[in-house]
Amino acid sequence: MVNRKQMGLAAAALLALLPLSGCKPKDQVAELETFDGQRAFKAVEALVQISPRDAGTANGKKAADLIFSRLKKLGIHSEIVTFTDDTPDGPKTMHNVIGRIPGKTDRWLIVGSHFDTMPGIPGFQGANDSGSSTGVVLELARIFSGSKPRTGLIFAFFDGEEGIAHYIPGDGLHGSRHFAKQLVEQGEHKQMDGMILLDMVGDRDLQFVLPANSSQPLAKQLLKAAHTTGYRERFSISSSSIITDDHVPFMQAGIPALDIIDFKYGSAPGKNDYWHTSQDNLQHISAESLGLTGSVVREMIKTMIF
Repeated sequence: MVNRKQMGLAAAALLALLPLSGCKPKDQVAELETFDGQRAFKAVEALVQISPRDAGTANGKKAADLIFSRLKKLGIHSEIVTFTDDTPDGPKTMHNVIGRIPGKTDRWLIVGSHFDTMPGIPGFQGANDSGSSTGVVLELARIFSGSKPRTGLIFAFFDGEEGIAHYIPGDGLHGSRHFAKQLVEQGEHKQMDGMILLDMVGDRDLQFVLPANSSQPLAKQLLKAAHTTGYRERFSISSSSIITDDHVPFMQAGIPALDIIDFKYGSAPGKNDYWHTSQDNLQHISAESLGLTGSVVREMIKTMIF
């Protein structure tokens, strides 16, 4: 017969073994909602009401204010970072929106999107470029907002991504360059586990080709998440294509970065004739595509931060 003291010691011994058997204390278990493509689509709808939202304009600031207010409502510590940068059209004042969910360590993972539109396009909504990625990242922020991860999450919304002079030096990528520079100046870049960029993720005919200038380890993690969620056939890796996008300043700062982009956005498979035209509107993106993208990225983030 086992007395109560012996039973107590046995129970304590069992509890001590739980972490070794792969179990985690309850407060570390990720109890996350599934990704809601309809919610993400509604966020895109709200953003494109502010169109155009070119960098350095009043509408650009309105868009930043909208994103900031949504993060604040989620209880995420957020700020609008206002800065002035030189462009081929002269100095412009721009606004990044940065939200942070602290982790239990000093490590961080960045998830980013730009929200500005390409100037000079009549009737341009930018529903896919940049609405779709912004809607997905806002929904991801909602899902993770109540979590207590091991690795902290930074949600970064960049102004001034669009280049107006074919990305000559100093043209485009203004918001991402500014934030990456901030991280380096503050020494935080050494605490970043990676940067996941989303751009043009709402195409009804969604097929991602990850550019060659992305972190290969992060690309492999994304493919694993795509397999887990049942969408592996929608993703491939290019061995040659180089894309100038908001992930580049982070790679230059020594932070592994990944660009999740479907750069074939058009009237037929393989075409890109909607890009930077008035055809980039809500009718040519879908909640299903946003849901697919968000589900895969949610899985990837989950495996990286818990």
